[in-house]
Amino acid sequence: MYNRNQLKNNKDINPILVEERSKASFSVDAMHLILNQFDQSKIELKNKLYKELELDQEISSPENLFFLSREDQFKRALRISKKVIEIKNKLQIENPLIFHQTLYQEIPLMLHDCVFLNALKSLASEEQLKYWGPLFSSYQLFGSYSQTELGHGSNVQMLETQAIYRPESDEFELISPTLTSTKWWIGGLGVVSTHTIVFAQLYIQTKNDTKPIHYGPHAFLVPIRCLKTQKLLPGIICGDIGPKFGFACVDNGFLRLDKVRIPRANMLQRFAKVEKGGNYIKPSHSRLIYAGMVGVRTLLIEDSFSGISRALTIATRYSVIRRQFKSSPKDTIENQVMDYGNQQYRIIPYIAQAYALFFTGKEFTSSFQKMMTNIKEKNDLSLLAELHSNSSGLKSVITYATNEAIENCRLACGGHGYSHISGFPMLQANYSHVMTAEGENNILPQQTAKFLLSQLQRVITSEGDVPLTLGKSIQYLLDEHKSQVSNIHEFIAKHSLSGLTHPAALVQLFKHRAYFLLTRLMENMQEAGSSGAPLMQIWSDFNVQINQASKAHCQLYIIDCFYRSINSINDYKSGKPEFGPIHSILSKLFQIYCLFLIDKDMSDFIQDNQYLPISDIETIRKELYQLLKVVRPDVVSLVDAFDLPDYTIGSYLGRYDGNVYENMWNWASKQNPMNQRPFLDSLDFFFKPLVNSNL
Repeated sequence: MYNRNQLKNNKDINPILVEERSKASFSVDAMHLILNQFDQSKIELKNKLYKELELDQEISSPENLFFLSREDQFKRALRISKKVIEIKNKLQIENPLIFHQTLYQEIPLMLHDCVFLNALKSLASEEQLKYWGPLFSSYQLFGSYSQTELGHGSNVQMLETQAIYRPESDEFELISPTLTSTKWWIGGLGVVSTHTIVFAQLYIQTKNDTKPIHYGPHAFLVPIRCLKTQKLLPGIICGDIGPKFGFACVDNGFLRLDKVRIPRANMLQRFAKVEKGGNYIKPSHSRLIYAGMVGVRTLLIEDSFSGISRALTIATRYSVIRRQFKSSPKDTIENQVMDYGNQQYRIIPYIAQAYALFFTGKEFTSSFQKMMTNIKEKNDLSLLAELHSNSSGLKSVITYATNEAIENCRLACGGHGYSHISGFPMLQANYSHVMTAEGENNILPQQTAKFLLSQLQRVITSEGDVPLTLGKSIQYLLDEHKSQVSNIHEFIAKHSLSGLTHPAALVQLFKHRAYFLLTRLMENMQEAGSSGAPLMQIWSDFNVQINQASKAHCQLYIIDCFYRSINSINDYKSGKPEFGPIHSILSKLFQIYCLFLIDKDMSDFIQDNQYLPISDIETIRKELYQLLKVVRPDVVSLVDAFDLPDYTIGSYLGRYDGNVYENMWNWASKQNPMNQRPFLDSLDFFFKPLVNSNL
């Protein structure tokens, strides 16, 4: 592992961390291998990358970033981007996401690599990809994804930007007809992009038409800057939107189009096409145009692990270094903060969550890739509806949960968590945007619930002798509908389980909760409909319950992924004794995560009191608190398995060597420009008149 190899001499490491690491009940190397999908070559490539990045003075010293203006931060980010491209070519790295998960500072390339290229691959035809793909992948051109507008975000159907086909020139004319049609928040657009994918309402005017015919939103690849001068092209009004809550080094931009002409071939044509003369070839499925959006949500789901793993690495290491209060006046040393029950409750369940999100992200990405392959090669859309539904709800649930974890980790570090050098302010500011990016988190769950309600209706109305096929993630609807088990203890007895906290029993609790909330929602909406209320009004009135039902389904999805992933490790246990303890610790984390979620949303689980009796609440909480104590000795090793270099987390609180206070002192006393004489001398304009007036 990279961190351990860099500090082979234990004399360099705080003795507290040496002792903590000696307590591990499992092989950290084996866990690290699992977190790299059992691919040793992936680990070797990461180690090479980490070494290259460490050799760069700017990249390996993120603590210097905080004293720079935004303009200087951006220039620094461009220098780092240049270095990243050089390393990518040197090491022949195909997936650039690894850079953005490793760098402490965001860089302008991030939106090009992670959003634009994914959208291009999803929306462009094979012929278009053959031409455009190499140019963008090699950074000869830079792209961005212009969907959101000043006046519209989540409601894609109501975007106002227009693309009108002009048959006389065989071109599209793009127009921003209103102020609110201005593209806004577009990452990478303000300064860097040479091209952008513009979502616009397609209008086709043939020679015989007096009025263009409207075909809804489609995607167009629009050049916006001259490749030689980087100046804006005619008709393009574009720039940076200004300082934001975070992401200072990403040039989120605005864009207005004043009768900008592009060739017909610049319409992205994987799913829909306009032929010369104006003949429109519609997509085989009306929602295929959103495949690029689903791809970005998939990225956000998987990348949540990057954010939560950084926060937990910092909070966990600092919580064993930090000491506060004695248990007895006779004690010679204060207690480690991590030994307090409240601190364990604040951190350990989120360690469990991090592992759950890792396995979920990998599985969901695999499902998305399978769906896109089926669509491209077989025109098979059978997975689209379920995947789109799950991407919406999971993006909301997972990003909310990750943001909550980051904030709880910051609070767990006390006052020092408020300092930039803790790593938390930038981490939290940069992560929080994902709760509104690619769909606002309170709106997205409605798409999930709408799909779930339609599938529940299928289950209820299906005839017994006709087999009903449901997607893997919603099979539980049919299982619960048919189930004759009246409560969880009957389920435990039927399957000969050890008790309420057996993993299979916990999964069943989440299945029943999701099914119960969805059926209750359907019944309540039907009751409201019987009184004659309009459907849109009913939907609005039940928004809160709709989101709760979606959340329950998505938490079940995460738990099921975690459960199956742990069980799959059994395949590697034979002849490999190091994986036995891995299975054991992950099983405990699974139990902690489930019990933690039940404890947080207890009312969901006891609404159907006959299924989970209220008397079981105390059992659940006692088991949770006991498991936190059991896992406590492993906490440092569990985050060490993430193997995040110090320059990735950018935190003196979470350093691998544990030398927190020495480095905080040096940073504040020696590196802070406000403590230097030139700055202090420049303040005479304020102090001298006031002091002299009293002499």
